[in-house]
Amino acid sequence: PLNLAAQEWELVWSDEFDYTGKPDEKSWSYEKGFARNEELQWYQPDNAYVENGLLIIEARREKSKNPLYKKGAKDWRASRKNIEYTSTSLKTQGKKEFLYGRFEIKARIPTASGAWPAIWTLGKNMIWPSNGEIDIMEYYRIKDVPHILANTAWGTDRQYHAEWDSKTFPFTYFTDKDPQWASKFHIWRMDWDETAIRLYLDDELLNETFLDKTFNGSLYPGTNGFRQPHYLLLNLAIGGVHGGIPDVNAFPMKYEIDYVRVYQKKKEIRSGELWLDDRGIHVNAHGGSVLFHEGKYYWFGEHKSDNTSSALVGVTCYSSTDLCNWKYEGVALAVSDDEDSDIVRGSVIERPKVIYNKKNNKFIMWFHLEMKGKGYTAARAALAVSDTPAGPYTFIRSGRVNPGKYPFNMTEEELTTKINADDYSEWWTPQWREAVNKGLFVQRDLEDGQMSRDMTLFVDDDGKAYHIYSSEENLTLHIAELTDDYQAHTGKYIRIFPGGHNEAPAIFKKDGTYWMITSGCTGWDPNEARMFSATSIWGPWKQYANPCIGENAQLTFGGQSTYILAVPGAKYEYIFMADIWRPKNPIDARYIWLPIRFDGNGVPYIKWEDSWSPEY
Repeated sequence: PLNLAAQEWELVWSDEFDYTGKPDEKSWSYEKGFARNEELQWYQPDNAYVENGLLIIEARREKSKNPLYKKGAKDWRASRKNIEYTSTSLKTQGKKEFLYGRFEIKARIPTASGAWPAIWTLGKNMIWPSNGEIDIMEYYRIKDVPHILANTAWGTDRQYHAEWDSKTFPFTYFTDKDPQWASKFHIWRMDWDETAIRLYLDDELLNETFLDKTFNGSLYPGTNGFRQPHYLLLNLAIGGVHGGIPDVNAFPMKYEIDYVRVYQKKKEIRSGELWLDDRGIHVNAHGGSVLFHEGKYYWFGEHKSDNTSSALVGVTCYSSTDLCNWKYEGVALAVSDDEDSDIVRGSVIERPKVIYNKKNNKFIMWFHLEMKGKGYTAARAALAVSDTPAGPYTFIRSGRVNPGKYPFNMTEEELTTKINADDYSEWWTPQWREAVNKGLFVQRDLEDGQMSRDMTLFVDDDGKAYHIYSSEENLTLHIAELTDDYQAHTGKYIRIFPGGHNEAPAIFKKDGTYWMITSGCTGWDPNEARMFSATSIWGPWKQYANPCIGENAQLTFGGQSTYILAVPGAKYEYIFMADIWRPKNPIDARYIWLPIRFDGNGVPYIKWEDSWSPEY
């Protein structure tokens, strides 16, 4: 069976209350005194205890002197001479705080008049409400009618004035369906990620808040209280502005919590399996690349269909903050319905790579393009540009590379010896191979430009960018310099390993050494990876053995290289990305992402792992 681990939840903390005594001090602390909303209760630790597998918060009607009392005080906390009710408010502040996740609480709430139980969270930074408030559950009275609420609140331009997204449900909405509702335990749940907060009661969605609408006002401009860690609060308030007049016969009043559980999406990569996006759909971004920009990763790739690898949609984009859980951003570059367009629907768009140009703040996409219905004869490099990482990208042009320019590492003899391609109509002979090595196809394609098929992009430490592609009928790799705006070629390029039949180049740099991993040319079938290194991008390049080790290493674990992602500061700073092609059902192609390790001599190697986590 398929393991859908990309979107599985992992329990990261819980309190099952399977002990007896006070709530676990490693997780819980207490609010104390009169808190808010002119509520009647005095919060104190004594009213919370654990027994018989339950956390019990007990509101009591008990009278004592108010230590805050000041005669004539205007503050309601100090104007009360006596405390009439006590209760407890528990919080995980400073002990258990979470950024995103699934929060699940099973509880039985008191519903008598005066009861105001709540399950809620607050952000750890900024003052209320700019820190963000999430009311997973509140029960109180609106115009003396009991309601259950699911709310979010954030900051405005006025201090202590909130913008609310509130959903209210009359209590009869639940009791009409189940007259015994109040006597039962129920499960409140919050699913919270970087895009939205969704609040549920017994699996019924009560409220949904999208975080692109929850930025704070001028007091904390540009901030969002729901994109920071939050802590949890469990409390039972009495009376106040919403609780209603307490029913004196309902005390002691008990709020019972069976468990509190917090899950987060697994930060785990499982190569070869289905990777589900935020919609529950397998990621469709093949032959792609990943760009890191302003705290987020953007994954670009070919959209493949059920029965064809031709471009029917275009280049898709997904985003992630952890490389494991991906949100579908949409189509970054769409195919055209104009039959005269180079990227008309049905053309071939492969190996899209995106880099960011810091000088002009543009996002630059290059890809391999073949004309509709023309097979693989065009062998063009194509350019698209956007002002934002996820697009949309505007198609600029396509064409062969560096027309009229020779590679600067060809010898004088190779430059001056004319080779007629018609003299080598029979391929793979010793004479033909020698002619290829000396530049047969470079000369053939000189006027219109060099072929560009499987490709990648690389930005060096100095900001210079390079286009690396399989050329000369897939026989020879070229490394070509791009202009400062990354939108054209300078004319400076080299050929490496002429006649070596390398494609699917992927490159990274570590400690001053460039490392490149490629594949052989066997169509959609996997083959043995190759590896090369150089201390200059211009070479000389040295070949190594297959970097893959272990079972199925001779076939690159069933995949073909597409990109190497650098993750500075991570446990594994380089990730080898490859595709497992499924030509009979292209949309079902899978992904291989594996950490690159280094042996005692600093040479990279890759071994298969069923699962691993890209942790820092």
